[in-house]
Amino acid sequence: MPEDISGEGTRRRRGAMRAALLAALGAAAIAGPGAVARAAEPPRPGPGQEADTVALEPKPEEPKPEDPELAAQELAGREAAGQDLADHNLAEAEGAGTVPALEPALVFALRQVGDPYALGGVGPHRWDCSGLVQRAYARAGVRLPRLAADQYRATRRIPRGDLRRGDLVFWSGDGRASGVHHVAIYLGGGRYLEAARPGTRVRISTFADYNPHMYGRVTRTAAR
Repeated sequence: MPEDISGEGTRRRRGAMRAALLAALGAAAIAGPGAVARAAEPPRPGPGQEADTVALEPKPEEPKPEDPELAAQELAGREAAGQDLADHNLAEAEGAGTVPALEPALVFALRQVGDPYALGGVGPHRWDCSGLVQRAYARAGVRLPRLAADQYRATRRIPRGDLRRGDLVFWSGDGRASGVHHVAIYLGGGRYLEAARPGTRVRISTFADYNPHMYGRVTRTAAR
């Protein structure tokens, strides 16, 4: 009798185990193969973990604000270098340059460019040729006569090849001082500044526009 009871218990336990195994296999079949795949995936980080990962990423370096003072110094340096080069090129183009004592005359005359011509005009802002020359050279301490012919007589005669910035150029109807009727200020490079005639304005012209006949130098002795 005890042996029958013991055998019966064993059979019952084995039956229960088979039933449980079949139930598990049936549930896996119903869930499908995706359940196995999901089980193989690593667990995703929770919200706190994800935030920690973002915090550890390197931030892009923000551009440093430009120093206004340093930028201004660099700009001034570039402008000064460019101006030095321009002055150097102009000096080379104009040959011997200017007598320094006469430069104020040219500065004044250049400021009048665009002013209208007026017969007998001695400024301000209305000029004839010799009136502008007289007033301009007065700024350099040079006293010149009022008329173009007399201004030619007050200068030292020079050949065209010796012209330099600050000399005067003249036009004469007969090639003599008595025939001088127009004067202009030589700027160098074949250019001169003039108050030409009625209906025009003070301007910069070239020898190709209107070729002068005679040339005079305002000496440094006269500039005292």
